[in-house]
Amino acid sequence: MALVRGLRGPAPAPRPKATPMTGSRIPGLLVPAALLLALVVGVCWYWRHRGDD
Repeated sequence: MALVRGLRGPAPAPRPKATPMTGSRIPGLLVPAALLLALVVGVCWYWRHRGDD
């Protein structure tokens, strides 16, 4: 049996075009970036002061 796309129904609709980034997505990008930056700063601070007594 040959597999032809049209035998099982209509072809799937094409994917929509990408939309421009809206302002509501900014917190979702900034919060993880800020947490990662805080983690890097904390690790660097720890590494520089690990031998202090």
